[in-house]
Amino acid sequence: MPLTDPALQRRKLRDRLRRLRESAGFTQRQVADEMEWSLSKIIRIETGTVGISITDLRALIGYYGVGDPAESNTLIGMARAAKERPWWDRYRGKADPAFLLSLGYEGAASIMRSFEPSLVPGLLQTEEYALEVLRVVEAPEVEALVELRLERQERLLRPDGPEMHFIIDESVISRAVAGASVMRRQIRRLKTLVDHPKITLRILPFGGGLHKHYKTPYVLYEFEDPEEDFVLYLEQDTQSVIREGQGWADSDAPARYLESFFGIEQLARRDEAEGLLDLALSRHSAPAVVPAPVASAENAHTDQSAGNVSPETLETP
Repeated sequence: MPLTDPALQRRKLRDRLRRLRESAGFTQRQVADEMEWSLSKIIRIETGTVGISITDLRALIGYYGVGDPAESNTLIGMARAAKERPWWDRYRGKADPAFLLSLGYEGAASIMRSFEPSLVPGLLQTEEYALEVLRVVEAPEVEALVELRLERQERLLRPDGPEMHFIIDESVISRAVAGASVMRRQIRRLKTLVDHPKITLRILPFGGGLHKHYKTPYVLYEFEDPEEDFVLYLEQDTQSVIREGQGWADSDAPARYLESFFGIEQLARRDEAEGLLDLALSRHSAPAVVPAPVASAENAHTDQSAGNVSPETLETP
């Protein structure tokens, strides 16, 4: 079962209020005039940028003609739940605000789809791999962020957690992050997660070529309620971004990223993942090959005179 989160409750409440207003045939301006609010207040309530007091909510419920006590109580319950502190609140100021907001969607989603071209997704990382990644990117509060990553795993990697579909590029398991021994343990962890009842793991092979959004890590959140829009979380170089709803250019809309994800699934076969993991594991298990020093022409001439180098050695290719 998806976890309840204040961010989800706020999102569901704002959507319900917007639908109730539209069903009643009112414009935002009409509601603002009736409630003696500014127009910007009703807009902010319906976009979720501000919460709503129980008193204001009761006034809206009455104006929209909600006669079912059960529905009224549900709306009021959402408003109260939206005011609670989320479990990740103690990490405010230590992690990117958009990332923290995404945790609310993460905990409430019924299905998650993640594409990662460069690194093992955070939910699948070992502790030592996570430490190295955060160290290299010079993240503040490294220990707190690793703790947050591990807590996310504990909350979501459960038999009753959301469906999670991961696609990673083959370069992710080929790159030696923090050395071969760390990568071997990381790959072994991925191999155990292949059999997790809620996880599918696909690896896009090098032969898969290029595809849309191939450079951008992203996560798509889908919810049980079919009327709720997909939410897209983008990890960009300068800052993370959350996109939801319909107000985006076509190429930037969450639906386009969902199409891209489905397209990549056709290139990354699920039944080939374990073989690619085994191949990467063997690479990281092979002894390092130290290249032989290249002899200078002077040293080679000396060696030649000693009978150690053939004349062909000095020829220019």
